[in-house]
Amino acid sequence: MKKILYTALLGMLTAFSASAQELNARVEVNAQQIEGSNKDIFTTLQSDLNEFINSRKWSDAIFANEERIDCTFILTIDNVSGNTMNGSLQITASRTVYNSSYSTPIFNFKDNNFRFSYAQFDRLEFNDNAYESNLMSIIAFYSYIILGVDFDTYSRYGGQKYFEKAEFVANLARSSDDAGWKAYESDNNRYALISNYMDNNLRGLRELNYDYHRLGLDLMSQNVENGKSQILSSLPVLQSMNSAKPFSVALQNFAECKLNELVDMFRNSPASDKQKVYEILSAVLPTQTSKMKDLTSN
Repeated sequence: MKKILYTALLGMLTAFSASAQELNARVEVNAQQIEGSNKDIFTTLQSDLNEFINSRKWSDAIFANEERIDCTFILTIDNVSGNTMNGSLQITASRTVYNSSYSTPIFNFKDNNFRFSYAQFDRLEFNDNAYESNLMSIIAFYSYIILGVDFDTYSRYGGQKYFEKAEFVANLARSSDDAGWKAYESDNNRYALISNYMDNNLRGLRELNYDYHRLGLDLMSQNVENGKSQILSSLPVLQSMNSAKPFSVALQNFAECKLNELVDMFRNSPASDKQKVYEILSAVLPTQTSKMKDLTSN
């Protein structure tokens, strides 16, 4: 009997572990610019956001605990008026390269239009089918974006349904007066970001996300040079996508995420390979060529 009970309990624990939440998020609320001695509200907000993001199931996918996506949400508060807070949100995400301990960045975006209402001990809730809170809609939007980008690295267009969820959140929020959700408001806002990921003219960027990670980085544990060769052959897509949609926000995001990684990867490669990587990166990131010096030296 004890063996039967033990087996049943083990099965339940295994099932629970296998259905862990998708995001392993770290939320930081920086309110150093706000004067006053009562900073408890920011501590509470940070704690509640950590709990909300990490405890919510964002999909029906099954994740083992060690497979959760590492990500950060760094909220900087610039000013407060009553219950209204204004600031910016820096979102990053990474994923572990297969058969290694190396984490590669997959998303890094700064949202400068973060205005929301919050009173201490407000209950943080999100409704997928209604726009009720700018704070929660923004958090949900980027959580779905992270899932979409991550799933795209494992299968071609694997993140489609999560980008669709992010688009749905954005569509609901567009009827509000809150900044960041509307077309033509900015080339670097939430609307522009999700529009890029859903744009058929930029599908090559999502294919590159798969080729770079699954067919390149993930194969390096077997053969480093083959993995680098696959990455090198996939990079020209950046140039063609940049020609189709010059300096699009999703394209910039990918290139900026991978800039340091690519420089490190190819700094000791043959001069012709370094030159090719430099030409591609400098075309997409012309203001950041100073970071590419190792690709121009012999």
